Amino acid sequence: MSAPAKSKVGRKVAFGMCLAVIGGIFLLAVKEMRPEKSYTVLPDYAPWQEDTVEVAKGIPLQAGGRVKPLETYAGYLMLSMRGDRLIKIVGADGDKVKITPTEWLLDALFRPEVAMKLPSFRVDNSEVIELVGLEAREKRDRYSYEQLSAARPKLFELGTRYEEMQRQDEELSRVETQTLALARLVRNFEALIGYFAFARSGIELLGAGVGGESQVQRVSTLMATADVIRGVLADAQARGEAPPAHVTNLLQQITDLSNAAKFGLPVLPPPDPETKDWLTAGNRIWGVMTGTSSDPEGAIADITAMETLVATEAHEPAKFTERLETWRGSLEERARDRGEYRPVPIELKYNRANWFFNALFFCFLPGALVLSLGLLAPQGGWGRAMRAGVWVFSLLGLGLLAAGIVQRSVIMDRPPVGNLFDTIPFITAGVVLVALIAELLTRRGIALGIAPVMGFIGLVLARRFEFGDGTDTMDPLIAVLRSNFWLMTHVLTITAGYAAGLLAAVVGLVYVLRRILGFDDDSKSGKSTRRFLTRMTYGVVCFTLLLSLIGTVLGGIWANYSWGRFWGWDPKENGALMIVLWNLLILHGRLGGFLREWGTNLAALFGAVVVTFSWWHVNLLGVGLHSYGFSDSKKMMVFSFYGLIGIVLLFGIGFMLHERASKKAARLEGASRPGDDALAPAK
Repeated sequence: MSAPAKSKVGRKVAFGMCLAVIGGIFLLAVKEMRPEKSYTVLPDYAPWQEDTVEVAKGIPLQAGGRVKPLETYAGYLMLSMRGDRLIKIVGADGDKVKITPTEWLLDALFRPEVAMKLPSFRVDNSEVIELVGLEAREKRDRYSYEQLSAARPKLFELGTRYEEMQRQDEELSRVETQTLALARLVRNFEALIGYFAFARSGIELLGAGVGGESQVQRVSTLMATADVIRGVLADAQARGEAPPAHVTNLLQQITDLSNAAKFGLPVLPPPDPETKDWLTAGNRIWGVMTGTSSDPEGAIADITAMETLVATEAHEPAKFTERLETWRGSLEERARDRGEYRPVPIELKYNRANWFFNALFFCFLPGALVLSLGLLAPQGGWGRAMRAGVWVFSLLGLGLLAAGIVQRSVIMDRPPVGNLFDTIPFITAGVVLVALIAELLTRRGIALGIAPVMGFIGLVLARRFEFGDGTDTMDPLIAVLRSNFWLMTHVLTITAGYAAGLLAAVVGLVYVLRRILGFDDDSKSGKSTRRFLTRMTYGVVCFTLLLSLIGTVLGGIWANYSWGRFWGWDPKENGALMIVLWNLLILHGRLGGFLREWGTNLAALFGAVVVTFSWWHVNLLGVGLHSYGFSDSKKMMVFSFYGLIGIVLLFGIGFMLHERASKKAARLEGASRPGDDALAPAK
């Protein structure tokens, strides 16, 4: 096959490969967005008014060690329970109703009888359902609390047993781990639906009504008489007698209701500015009843406001939004007085902008598709139009990505990289930016092609990380990491080193694929492109070494400052050292002539494995001082990546050896021809 024909076939193959890769990664990105096979039917479900939802979104609360809007809290809470942020049901007249996280949380707090029917729990293994004595439907399905309630005793029994096994450092099976996780999620859900139980039920006073009948009083009313109740208890204790039966019953009810509201919504800023942790309704009730509250009048006012809210929603729904807005305003004012409200409105704008989602689906994905179309005819007007489209989509995506990173940094009040999730958009933005700059300098179209593909892959990875963990990615750092100076120097430098190492691997991958697909033959143009790619790989490897070495040294200085030693052979430290040593090996191999075009690019491609080990894999080991990013659910993804790189390396090495053998045979054949001509008879 001639070189032009081979190149044409190669472009068609590359087009098909790009579509297949983009399609596969796209399906991975929207995995949690796939419609359910069947929808829960709730004909009596009444959607919340839009104004009510907007007011509720901005209610400040403290969770995970930081103050955030209720919208964020609800989103991650729903994500942790059902694996996505949207519930679809069939409502009145067969219409489909979409329930957002904020609406779901409002249902749980104010309409628990409705929330119990919503499919709030994702179970990925039907064996868990069968283990607790229920009949499973699909292998992976979603269930409501009402559907799981029959198995609640068995589920909690197993959960308690497995928790004890964990405390004894016994290893749990996959089904046992999933059963324990489900038991914890059900407990969390019960804390939500029971949070306002004190406001719905009140306290039953035995024999306090007319004719000795029972009477129901508000909890806030009883809180106002806490001194009297404690006096009765003290008198009974002084006489050595048991408290009166009605008082004992009263105290038991108060204890139960305060416990039910103790672990739910930490939405009440404490009156003492020195107290860091916000309070729940249960904290306020218990503090007044036990006499430990420093602000009993404020506590009674808090509980009264909550009781009013619940009563309004149940009996005067038309006034609920107004009352909710008033309550939100009082919480905002208290948060401002404590200097903790600043990030809340910014985070509401961040949630509304949805920077990473829009960059992924409306910029980098279209950019990757346009790039694929450009492979069919890279020359002429079509090729120029496709390249222009890739530029536009890549620049827009980079702008959205940068906006999201900056806004997250402002919300967290720290440099942009502080946890494992932060590294993903930062590295993605770094790779895209460098690729676009390289394209401006070289004008060959190769670096331009890297930008949308890496932007797309990076943001899909970020999305899968967020949905897989189901935890807030902006929660505060562990104590040892709370240093903006070291986050700005060591962490950003070492993360930039990861980005450079991955970019070098991508350039090496481009070289390997172009050689295999026949884009670069032995013509002058083909050799020029190959040399260009190799020089580019070499240059990026140099930057990888520089950034990784500086980042590693800075990390040692920080470690000496924090832990009293410069180097401790911690897995994360070893991973950083591996990146430095591997890139040194590439540069020395190149300098010594051991690594030429193929060797340099294949070695850079293997560097992706080294970078991934340091970036991700050490966090999966669960040991060392840097294991703060541990997430066992990512293990399969990491090993799959290793396998993919291994396959490409094997193909590349095989093609390199085949190419060398072919050239050697051609040289031998060419060398034999002059001798044959010399033996031919003279004419």
